[in-house]
Amino acid sequence: MKRNTLTTAVLAGLTGMAGMVSVSNAVNVNPDGLGQVLLYPYYSARGGNATLISIVNTTERGKAVKIRFIEALNSREVLDFNIYMSPFDVWTAAVVGNEDDGGKMITADSTCTVPYIFGAGGEQDFLPFEFTGANTDGGPTEIERTASGYIEVIEMGTMVANTEDAPAATDDAIIPWSAKHVAGVPRDCQFLVDQWTQALPGGNLEWISGNSGFGFDQELGASGGIFGAGTIINVADGTMFSYNATAIDGFWAQGDMFHTNPGSLEPDLSSGTQFVSNVFVNGTVATHDWTLAPDTADVAAVNAVLAFAQVLNEYTTEANAAARTEWVMTFPTKRFHTDAAGGFVAPGFPNPPFTSTWDNGEELSLACESFAFTNPEDFDGFFETVGSRAFDREERPDFEPAPGEEPVPPIVSPRPPDDGPDPVEPDVFQLCREANVIRFSSGGDEVPDASEILKEPWRAGNGLGFSNFELGFNTGWVRFDLAEIGLTGTRRQSEAAGNGEAVEGLPVIGFAATTFTNGQLAGGVLANYGGTFNHRGSRSIVVAPLPE
Repeated sequence: MKRNTLTTAVLAGLTGMAGMVSVSNAVNVNPDGLGQVLLYPYYSARGGNATLISIVNTTERGKAVKIRFIEALNSREVLDFNIYMSPFDVWTAAVVGNEDDGGKMITADSTCTVPYIFGAGGEQDFLPFEFTGANTDGGPTEIERTASGYIEVIEMGTMVANTEDAPAATDDAIIPWSAKHVAGVPRDCQFLVDQWTQALPGGNLEWISGNSGFGFDQELGASGGIFGAGTIINVADGTMFSYNATAIDGFWAQGDMFHTNPGSLEPDLSSGTQFVSNVFVNGTVATHDWTLAPDTADVAAVNAVLAFAQVLNEYTTEANAAARTEWVMTFPTKRFHTDAAGGFVAPGFPNPPFTSTWDNGEELSLACESFAFTNPEDFDGFFETVGSRAFDREERPDFEPAPGEEPVPPIVSPRPPDDGPDPVEPDVFQLCREANVIRFSSGGDEVPDASEILKEPWRAGNGLGFSNFELGFNTGWVRFDLAEIGLTGTRRQSEAAGNGEAVEGLPVIGFAATTFTNGQLAGGVLANYGGTFNHRGSRSIVVAPLPE
């Protein structure tokens, strides 16, 4: 691994110094929020929730982007289509519940999409076809499964420059000209729809005929410059939570693009053409080349920039403020490592850093990851760097024992049975979903049928619903150690990069959502307050063990 100061990294990009890789020419999470890929960690259409999303093109060129809505349990797609944005354009939509308790997308935005959803009434139900029938993964098959999940937006290409005069249908400038807004409305979205229409007589149908690069700048490729945000709002509850999408830049190598049919599941997070990653670790730039990672080269660079060894955030469940906290922890690349039912891996043979597979064999096996709150006998060593821990606001560890008492670590609900096959150890908790919701409680309260904020169902505690995390204090913070594997004494880490180093932990995005309720206002007015807070974290890079 090359550890360089930021100045050195920038100079490397300017001078082309041998052995150096500039930040812009490697996969990276852009701290300024602009990128080629946007990841929205959570959407919810449950319990009256609606999720509002926006995508902004900050550049003077048109963009083609793929938007993908993905359900929370096993990352099966529920809706994909193409968006063709004009320069400086914004596209907006909302995810709301439908009459069958599933999700649907609605939009009042006229920006061109294919199919043209705005022109067809502005609504599209989410679809179950990727987890039912021949594509079943053994999980729930009801449409309700689509009511929560997360969102990917991947830029597919940058259009050629706009022209003021109408170009001929054979001129590739016809693509940005058709998508361009005039007086607030695109000129000709139907032309773009026709480009992907099978067996349409007449016309210049370049895209459906195999020339999907028609209308795009082949030298510029997918050039970035998009950003986005999400808002989860519940009118009945009077709550609203907003977050910025995580922006990944350098996903495509310079000049590369991948413009696909709106009916295609590609591009996805394994489609990128840049296999070098740059991340900040303790103030330096860590550069890794993942080209030769045998099992995960297609997503290893994305994993590296999203991976945290530890995730840190606060919580509050103060009764006098009617406070609640729920965390979202989403693993956006997990399916490429664990989904045996989808053909990504063989049953029982996950790709690192994940440790189990989702398999729909004779009995459904969930791809659960086990984490442990370590339980040292000597609390003087409590502040060691390894291990998941919870603290109150006064430095005290959760469930600090009284003199002579054994420490009792926190666990998630429901508690494991006293007998039966393979019980979960009392101080191990599991996250089994791709987009996990963790509800915090201070103990003693009954676990609800759905979480209070994000409305995730309990699902009888079978690993497919929210996780209930009981803590001994009603305020404080939690440190989740994503590198430690349960109580095994081993650590999660990636495959080795070209220099023999590995990244510890799991690729994760998400936030904490907190609400407070004030029922003491004049006139009996009920006031709700809420906010979201991005997870913080720490990274760890180690020398990978030699293969056995």
